[in-house]
Amino acid sequence: MSPQPSQSIIPMPRITGRRATPRVRLFIPATVLLLHGKENCLLDDLSQAGARVTIAARLPGVGAGVVLEAAGLDVFGTVVWSQGARFGIQFEEPLPLHEVVNVRHHADARARQEAANVQRHGRSPLQGRPRLRPFS
Repeated sequence: MSPQPSQSIIPMPRITGRRATPRVRLFIPATVLLLHGKENCLLDDLSQAGARVTIAARLPGVGAGVVLEAAGLDVFGTVVWSQGARFGIQFEEPLPLHEVVNVRHHADARARQEAANVQRHGRSPLQGRPRLRPFS
């Protein structure tokens, strides 16, 4: 017996919840332009539709327009929620997928650079100076 046209042999994943596009975790420095000025922030995650940002300054109100600048990205959006030190931005127009991927590559390169700096500079200040071994 063959499957009915409305049935699928391979189940298709359904998008559930509020997000229609996948998000990438980043945790990279960024800047937001707000009505009261420019503020440094941390870009927590990014999708084609929006972003989550952590900021130490006064949070913008829901409905406020903001410009997010990070890793060559410059995008306008609206604050759709805020809680604690974080807020969510919904972009006015969806980002092309390649721009999201470029920001992810930037975040990965930054993480590699930080790891290389730790290796290059060796020990943590908490570990103290390395002991010198006498020549044998």
